[in-house]
Amino acid sequence: MKTPYYYISETVLDEDVAVLRQLLRTHWKNAAVGYSVKTNSLPWLLSHLKGQGLRAEIVSDFEYEIARAAGFAPSQMIYNGPIKDAAVSDAILRAGGLVNLDSEKEIAHLENSSPVGADAPVRRVGLRVNCDMHRLVPGETSSGEETSRFGYCYEDGGLADVIARLRKLPDVEICGLHLHCTTHTRSVAGFRALARFAGELRDAFGLTLSYVDLGGGFWGGVPGRPDFRDYIPAIASELSRFFNPEATTLILEPGVSLVSRCSSFVTTVREVKRLRGEVFAVTDGGRVHLNPQVTRRRYPHHTVYLDHDREIVPRQMICGYTCMEYDRLFEETDAPALRPGDRVVYDLAGGYTLCLAPQFIQGLPAVYIGKADGSVLTAREAWGAAEYLQKCRFETL
Repeated sequence: MKTPYYYISETVLDEDVAVLRQLLRTHWKNAAVGYSVKTNSLPWLLSHLKGQGLRAEIVSDFEYEIARAAGFAPSQMIYNGPIKDAAVSDAILRAGGLVNLDSEKEIAHLENSSPVGADAPVRRVGLRVNCDMHRLVPGETSSGEETSRFGYCYEDGGLADVIARLRKLPDVEICGLHLHCTTHTRSVAGFRALARFAGELRDAFGLTLSYVDLGGGFWGGVPGRPDFRDYIPAIASELSRFFNPEATTLILEPGVSLVSRCSSFVTTVREVKRLRGEVFAVTDGGRVHLNPQVTRRRYPHHTVYLDHDREIVPRQMICGYTCMEYDRLFEETDAPALRPGDRVVYDLAGGYTLCLAPQFIQGLPAVYIGKADGSVLTAREAWGAAEYLQKCRFETL
């Protein structure tokens, strides 16, 4: 297979899904998993996870259409995010799917579309709550910024105002809370605190909740870090202090934690350059395929050498294919000398990489699935100029 390409192991993916589902059956039988479509929206992956009984967690009308094409019904979707499409929200609510409100515009839409003096089907909605992780877990903060910008705030009265407005609408029922908040440490304590916060909010506002959605932001597949075997018992233990598992559904929305261990990105060394005493191995994949936001400095990987008759080199810088100097991925120390044709394989490469990778200098890489029966499926062919140009128009001269 021509590099660069992404590779997904169906067997490893199924193993991780099975572990997650078994843990939920053991600790909170009334549970549902909504796969985070934004994490990796590959149609094959969505279709496969639907077959495993997962729902689709979406944040846009674009993702709604992709999920529909992959076989998800609106009733199997969880709609989150700050800029929802009103028509999509209405379709999901009518079908019995879940919509977690996150903006003033959504509240106004419900108010403006609520019937006057006529019976109408009840629209059952959830509320995204802004979580002050520093208050819930002293010393902890949300990832990216000190203050999360999502949801309605409990501390400043915004959540109370939203609840009061919704309770005036005869056809709207508040049935759930969405408490997604990815933290810097992704700690088990953070998720335990979110579960406790759900109970505190229920009591503070006298809510009757059919579900509590704790979102995603878990570690998964990373040695030395927590995984679902740590998170789920802790969440269930705390949640059971406030909620009956028979009456309240626990919803989780994993993304990276579910698809990273099964995914890798394969590159080939194209050239080895020696400049001013430094050794640079240039590969046909780059930082844009692995970390387009340029926030990471560590890339789990392994090297596949064409042969083993090699000298040991003190330092080699592995670089990407682009013309940008920052496209340096990692430094290999005291390792066999790299040669053209060797392969550098990046592990844990399934989260956000396919969705964020731009068409910068070259097209999108192919994606291959290593099937459980040993065969290989091409889930996406590599994109070239033809795919890039397919929706473009040229001015008539």
